[in-house]
Amino acid sequence: MDNPHLSKDMAILAKLMDADGFSKELREILIDRGLASHMNDTKWDALCAAMNSELPFPPAYQEKLVMENKPFPENVEYISDGYGDWGSTPECLKGLHIEWIRITPRFLRRGKPEACLLDCSDQLRLILKKLRIPYVEQDGFFTVYGHASGVHFDT
Repeated sequence: MDNPHLSKDMAILAKLMDADGFSKELREILIDRGLASHMNDTKWDALCAAMNSELPFPPAYQEKLVMENKPFPENVEYISDGYGDWGSTPECLKGLHIEWIRITPRFLRRGKPEACLLDCSDQLRLILKKLRIPYVEQDGFFTVYGHASGVHFDT
């Protein structure tokens, strides 16, 4: 049996989205800020899968959403002591809304008798190039751009 409330909600959602899946609000922000799209769902999915399967650890990251003023978390450490959540949360599902993510390719594994620093910069660089992901490598971080203007990519 069809749910009339669900059908109504879907009709409202369809009015808010254009043919490319952008919300009207998001589209207006992109136009107002002069941001061009550099990623699509296929690339975000491939990136998330590679982060989980091709690296020795899923690197931590900071993300800036187009519709937010500040990135989350506000600060990102050069050496992380935590993993990034690549795909088990909606990040990969909302690629359309990601302006950029800044990836920390270093992880401090705490252990006994001593801690161990892991660095996957070389593997990450190869993945980004292989997948043709637009990125900038600067100050030990890799920034992947979903939307940008005037950025000169390293790929």
